[in-house]
Amino acid sequence: MSTDTHFELPPKFDWRSWVVRWDSMQQRYLPRRDERLERVIQLIRSTQNAVTRVADLGCGTGSLTALILERFPDVHVYGVDFDPTMLPLARERLSGFGNRAHLLRRDLRNESWVKDLPLPLDAAVSATALHWLSPSQMERLYCQLGHVIRQDGIFLNADHVSSESAVIQKAWESECAEMRAQEGSSDNESWEEFWSSYLEALGVDACRIRKEALGEWEGSESGLPLSWHLDWLRANGFIAVDCFWRCGFDAIYGGIRA
Repeated sequence: MSTDTHFELPPKFDWRSWVVRWDSMQQRYLPRRDERLERVIQLIRSTQNAVTRVADLGCGTGSLTALILERFPDVHVYGVDFDPTMLPLARERLSGFGNRAHLLRRDLRNESWVKDLPLPLDAAVSATALHWLSPSQMERLYCQLGHVIRQDGIFLNADHVSSESAVIQKAWESECAEMRAQEGSSDNESWEEFWSSYLEALGVDACRIRKEALGEWEGSESGLPLSWHLDWLRANGFIAVDCFWRCGFDAIYGGIRA
């Protein structure tokens, strides 16, 4: 396994319990989370004859990365993330996949994130990460993806997308809250509770290190309208651009590189 993470977990750190807590926390905010990750896998399988190189953009703790490695035994996955406190959990989580798992600490806001990636990629995917980018940063990323994904390769993003209507957005948020209650995840640990406990467990400097590394993110928690994403993908050489799955203000969208 190749890594470039620049941060070490404390000795005897119980990383497995923190990965479980991360996934549980994510389920609080993402109804049908497992379903959306499975849908990404299905879309890759149904559109790609052969997959050997996949990039997971904003891989976090490696949830989607691990699933791709499990389902595609010949694939190499390159997890790209800039959070120095998340990548060590991904490193431990993916250690059993040997040299097929690669972690790169790269900033998706900077064009140099493609450094050391074996191009072209067969697929680039992401899950609940890119909404933290500003519109101009997303535009630049889509332009790059149009060059680093091979012809007929695929881009898929499972993320928040907002509505241009405040009324519809409010309805989606209410629907999401109802689904969380039905799934029993509304009482799961919150984002703030997880990060407070995790950074404390890492050590007194972890909060400072994370803040200094990440800086100020300019995106929006609710994301940009779906139509905005589809238009920019088309403008950068993607065809069969569509929304492939929807759950309130969450969607899987993307396209095939022409």
